[in-house]
Amino acid sequence: MRQKGFTLMLVVFVIGAALSAVLFSYIKSSAQTINNDKVTDAALVQAKEALIGYAVNDPNKPGILPCPDNDNDGSADSPCGAIGVTAVGRLPWKTLGLPALRDGSGECLWYAVSANFKNSGASGPSTVNSDSAGTLVVNEIGGTPIYSGSNSALAIVFAPGGTRSNQVRSPGSTTVCGGNTTVANYLEGGNENGAATNTFIVGQATTTFNDRLLAMTSDALFPAVEYRVGRQIRANLAAYYAAHNYYPFASNYGDAAFSCVTGLARGRLPKPGVAADYAISAGCGGLADWTGLLEQPPSWFITNNWHLLTYYTVAPACTQSSPGCGGAVYLTVNNTQAPNNDKQALVIVAGRALSGQARPCASVTDCLDGAENTNLDDIYVKNVVSSTFNDKIVIVAP
Repeated sequence: MRQKGFTLMLVVFVIGAALSAVLFSYIKSSAQTINNDKVTDAALVQAKEALIGYAVNDPNKPGILPCPDNDNDGSADSPCGAIGVTAVGRLPWKTLGLPALRDGSGECLWYAVSANFKNSGASGPSTVNSDSAGTLVVNEIGGTPIYSGSNSALAIVFAPGGTRSNQVRSPGSTTVCGGNTTVANYLEGGNENGAATNTFIVGQATTTFNDRLLAMTSDALFPAVEYRVGRQIRANLAAYYAAHNYYPFASNYGDAAFSCVTGLARGRLPKPGVAADYAISAGCGGLADWTGLLEQPPSWFITNNWHLLTYYTVAPACTQSSPGCGGAVYLTVNNTQAPNNDKQALVIVAGRALSGQARPCASVTDCLDGAENTNLDDIYVKNVVSSTFNDKIVIVAP
């Protein structure tokens, strides 16, 4: 009997040890998966943030995105395909000022950019602004698009994960990322054909699919770009004031010439020409223009139609009739730090068109959002971006 009891205990111990080994293996595998996912997520987010930084700081076309890297040297290729063609390749980490970002499996990231956002020389877009919609569609597997319409995807960053199916990632390359530049050897499930279809897939990993991706939409990119545009015009207006001791009058909506209107304190920035054509004296005889200033509105402001999306207002206290801001009436911007009622001038850059708005803007209500910003008084409001508000207010001074 004692022998049987010992044997039973031994069996129980062996079974317990086996179960413990299986459980430990499962826990170890799960922990590894979680760690790999964290590495992947961090790499995708870092890549997206770098792409936004590139778009914000481009000196000639704010909002533009780099071409992918298709020769495995880490730098963006340009040109990258014909006009109207989505470009897919490796993330151009050198161009973005990044290390060679890798996912949790150790693979370098891949990248797709909408045809109308790629910085591709003559094959790139003619204009880029808040109303520019991407062409990339992101579908759940077997589902409907996640992003569409004016908030469509402009770019996508991919973590390819480990190999699936018949993928071959040739080792031994002397490049930092190694491998090759054949899309189908890294992306699958239809993502390898995305350049031809503009459609990409996201879903749970399976034995045949393990791409992970992070899309950049209009709402993710353009708020930062719009503030860049506003800060540029703020610098131009500050230079104008420093030279002349007052701010210019505004231009009326609907005036294709953007002429200055004497006494008009709100509307569009007057005469936002290109090259040397910055004179704003037309319509405001005898008043100063932009000519001769070191800080003039850049040519991209009009060539990319930002002048159609920019609202300008000057405090009556700071116009030509009261030099040195010697008047009494200033602008107020609610939801800003006190004192908020001493503002000399404002630049408001419109976000993408919201429901009911027409573009190009025929009136202030087509560009700006909410009753306070469209009622044509001297009080404005700065709110968080939402489905009903996306104005970007930049205070010129103080």
